[in-house]
Amino acid sequence: MPKPKGTMGATKMKIMSVICHNGECGRESYGYGIWQSLKENFHMYLNDNDVRNVYHHLEDLCDLEMINRMRGREDDSRCFYELTEKGLILKDKYQKYLEILDSKIRPSSYH
Repeated sequence: MPKPKGTMGATKMKIMSVICHNGECGRESYGYGIWQSLKENFHMYLNDNDVRNVYHHLEDLCDLEMINRMRGREDDSRCFYELTEKGLILKDKYQKYLEILDSKIRPSSYH
């Protein structure tokens, strides 16, 4: 059973950790890329049709003022996402997911 709109469950925390991790690594976060990261690192939303669920969570996080949505360059139709101050305050809540992302990225960065 889905949680009520506006709640902060594990999926939203994982999405915030992906956005945070990308920001710390100097990468931009956009919906499709966030979905790919969830799929690869957390083994969730494995079906290609599940990408729309990620966009619903991103919309909720924007409504909750945890993230900001920004338009890309004129030649890029993607929307990018970044954490707000309110979203950064919750970092301790999604820290365990950040550690998973760090552990998956770090070994390959030593090559």
